[in-house]
Parts: sequence; structure tokens; C-alpha cells
Amino acid sequence: MAIAMFIMVAKLNHIIEYFFVGLLILWVGVKVRNRDFHLVRTPLDLPIFFFLAWILITIHFAVDPSYSFGEWRKTVLQILMFYFVVNVVKKEKYVRQIIFAFLLGVFLWSGVGIVDHLVRGDSLFDRSSHAYSLTASGQWFSTYLVVGVPFAWLLFRESEGRLAKLYLSISFVIIFALLLAHQRGAWLAFFAQLTGLWLICVRNKFLKWSIVPFIFGLILIGGFWIQENQKSVVQHNHLANLGSINLRLGVWQIAFEQILANPIMGYGYGNHTFQKNNEKRTDGSGNDISEQHLHNVLLSMVYEVGLIGFALFALVIFRIIKTAYHGAKKLRGTFAGNLGLCVILLVIGVVTRNLFDNMLVGTLSYLFWLLIGMYFAIHVSSQRDGFEEKIILGRL
Repeated sequence: MAIAMFIMVAKLNHIIEYFFVGLLILWVGVKVRNRDFHLVRTPLDLPIFFFLAWILITIHFAVDPSYSFGEWRKTVLQILMFYFVVNVVKKEKYVRQIIFAFLLGVFLWSGVGIVDHLVRGDSLFDRSSHAYSLTASGQWFSTYLVVGVPFAWLLFRESEGRLAKLYLSISFVIIFALLLAHQRGAWLAFFAQLTGLWLICVRNKFLKWSIVPFIFGLILIGGFWIQENQKSVVQHNHLANLGSINLRLGVWQIAFEQILANPIMGYGYGNHTFQKNNEKRTDGSGNDISEQHLHNVLLSMVYEVGLIGFALFALVIFRIIKTAYHGAKKLRGTFAGNLGLCVILLVIGVVTRNLFDNMLVGTLSYLFWLLIGMYFAIHVSSQRDGFEEKIILGRL
């Protein structure tokens, strides 16, 4: 619960990581002492194993093998958060408590971010000012908020009366903080979550798919608005300024060219591999490429571990969504079913947000696997690909 509540605070990142390592060692020690070597099996076991194994294989061909091996060890530790939660959290009430602690933390740090933003006298509509609370930056702050929104909806859905109104108010605070973070990628991720919620929850087919022309209409209107305002943009952070997008497109073009030259093994696992592979090089605009990363988690995965590694990563994500959708559909209206829907929205939000950044690292990755693990702790499904189906409500 402490990890879930304070994971957004940047200055506590390493402390939280060491705390988790301590818990992990204690858990392993208890299991060894009790001679209990049983581990809960999940549909993610094989995809995760092959994904980590492939990364290990590609390290030999990396630009900087020692760096890539260090990043691989960090990823192993982050994924161990998933297995720790799946094996330790054995009751629904514990899942509820952890979600409440996380949401309380998101609410508190959202309030700090809003107050800090207003005290600084920053404009509510000026994108040159970013609310960031106690996180490292507005980018990180907005990403944590995108993660928190589905779980605020979950507790609202699970509550009644005054408690439901309280969670609804908390949701509005989080969304307002998301607005003040002034991150277009996070706003798009939030919109993607709303779209996903609409498509999953609305049963009337005509009403459900009516959102498609609505989205196309918004895209056209937004495109025309940006085109009209591009000529009059003065501020670098104006909503219509596409400078950051153009920078990303330039870096992506270079990355695509290098991927075509080495599509199988990649250049080595790690967010800074692109920088290491392009030291003292500039793009067509004279920008120093060694100071850039790829700003896209999917493209980064292809660049770092090749097409096979990307396919394995995509398989892990697909299995998460598939299992969560199975539970949300089969257990509709229950806490486990709603939690499955939250997991789907979580993945949609994180992936969409990271199409313009690559922040599925560090404490955000720990949080991602913690929340995914909680769902699998109460609903481990299968009979798919050799796994026995189990619906676990309250007990493993």
C-alpha cells in the first residue's frame, strides 16, 4: 500500500525500489523456510519468459552490452513486481485497499500540483506552464494521472451514495490536474480511454459505432484548426505548434532507416541505446541526435530488440488485454469484471501516452506491473494455450 501511495513522488523513487527489493527477499525467505515452492501460473508466464530471454540473447549484439544488461536486470526486477503481487495478494479486500491507497496518492499529489500551479500564477490555458506536483516533470505527472483515471472510475462504480459522490469529486480533481499538466499526448491518452470505455460498455451496436464518425469529425476539425493557426503561432508551447512533433518525426525517420539495416537483433535494450548509437551526429535541421531518444515505446522496442523482440512484447500486451476482456465480459457487474475493464483502459492509456514518449521505465513500470498483477491475483484465466481456467474471487 505504501508503494502504491507514494510511487508518484520523484525523490522517493530509489527508496521505493529498495523497499520492494526488501519485500521480495523477505517473501522468498519465508517461502524457502516453509518449503513452499508453489507459484501461481498465469497466461503471461511464457510470453514474459521468451521476451526476457530474447532480450538476453540480443545483448551480445548490443551497441553497449554492459548498459543493455543493466537495463535488462531492471526490467526483470520490475516484472517481478507482477509475480510478487499475484502470489502475495490473495484476497479481494487487499486489492481494494491497494487501489484505494494508490488513488489516495494520486488525489493528494493532484491537489499539490493544482495548488502549486495556481500559486505560481500560471495561466490555466498556457501550455508553456506545466503542473507537475512532486513528480519529475509534467510528462511524468500527466502519465501517472492517465493511469489513475480508470481506477477512480472503478471506485466510483463500486460505491453508492455519498461515497460515490466523493469518488466522483476525486475523479474531477484528477482530470483537472491532467488538464493543467498541458501534455497533448496525455490528453490524447485520456480521450483514447474514454473511447475504449464507450466501445466496451455500450451494448447498442448503432450507438456504439456512432463514435467512429464523431472521432473522424474531431480529427478533421482539429486538423483544420491547427493548419489555420500554424502561421500565427508565436509561443513555442502553443497547442497548434507542431515543433515537438516535427522533432519526433525527424528522429523517427533516422530510426526507421537504422531498423531496416538491422531488423532482427536490434541495437541493444535500453532507452538510451538510440543516443549511444548516434553520438556526435546531427539530423537535417542541425539538432544533436545524441541528446534525443525515440519518444515512442513501440518504435523503441523494435529499435532495441528487433522485430522478434517487439512481437514478444506485443504478445505480452495482447495477453493482458485478452485475459482482462475475458474477465470483464464473463464477470460483468462484479468487482473482478470492473477491474478487468480498468486493466484494459490502463493499457490503452499507457500505450497511447507512450506513442509520443518512452516512459514505461522506472517507477511507472513498477506501477504498471503492480496494477496488472492485482487483476491476475483475483482472476487468473485460461484453458487457453495449455493453461487451466480459474476464476478466482477472494481466494487463490
